[in-house]
Amino acid sequence: MASNIKRTVLNMAKPFILPYTRQKLKSFYKEEKVLTRITKGNVLVLAPHVDDETIGLGGTIIEHVKKGQQVTVAYITDGSGSVSSLSKEELMAKRKQEAKEVKELLGFQDIVFLDLPDGQLESNEQSRELFSNLIQDKKPDYIYCPTFVDCHPDHVSTGRILSDVLKETQSQAAVRLYEINCPIPPNEINTVIDITESFQTKERAVDIFQSQAIDFDGFIELSKIKTELVPDTKAQAVETFLEIPAAQFPAQFDTVDRKDYQFSQIFKQVNKAATLLWGILKNVDEKKKMYQERHSGQGGSN
Repeated sequence: MASNIKRTVLNMAKPFILPYTRQKLKSFYKEEKVLTRITKGNVLVLAPHVDDETIGLGGTIIEHVKKGQQVTVAYITDGSGSVSSLSKEELMAKRKQEAKEVKELLGFQDIVFLDLPDGQLESNEQSRELFSNLIQDKKPDYIYCPTFVDCHPDHVSTGRILSDVLKETQSQAAVRLYEINCPIPPNEINTVIDITESFQTKERAVDIFQSQAIDFDGFIELSKIKTELVPDTKAQAVETFLEIPAAQFPAQFDTVDRKDYQFSQIFKQVNKAATLLWGILKNVDEKKKMYQERHSGQGGSN
């Protein structure tokens, strides 16, 4: 009941808060970047939960599909830990149905459910074998994975499993880290995809997710604000990533991961537009230092 009241108050305040938020964040995203061209290659998206693929890179998935590329979305967990009033069994079934609807809307060709336990994801023999088989089977040129600084432990664990597998795999893929809860600092972003043409479809895909009792409007707002990164273009919405060669990813991931940061206590999630400014700027200097730490890992800066 209290959470519903809080949500209502925030939604009422949003029209007054958003103009100030946009002004401040447009200054925050003033780094000069260039748009990244979509190039040929197989794509593997590692989505810890149903909706992560759409929130983080729904528009980019569409752009890959438009180029005729093979796109596989692998849902890592069974979705049973989502915030919902449904029973565990109903929730798992509902999440899979939503994933199939998103597949049809975004147009990607292949969907895989790994069904590992939601909220308990870890790098173990089972999860590493599943990831290894995925990479061997799909032969991706691009692997999209949540960034290693994230408030949800399953998101971080997805990167940890990938890191462990890539240590044993001679993959030549580019690992692109995508944003969900904790956006990448502007100075670390090195890949910007124009999703202007696919943005409305991404918004429709976000609306599919009715099984969770949370807001997603913060992610949508960020896609528009971050066009400040490419001011000399006609882009009206973008998605941003940190790309790291697969050969360098394990050392860079592990350098940050071994510090065992409690990200959920340090940062605020950015799913709500009304609290977006808080979510971006809370402990932002500490976040920048974390990202800088990755450069001390073997392989250095990309």
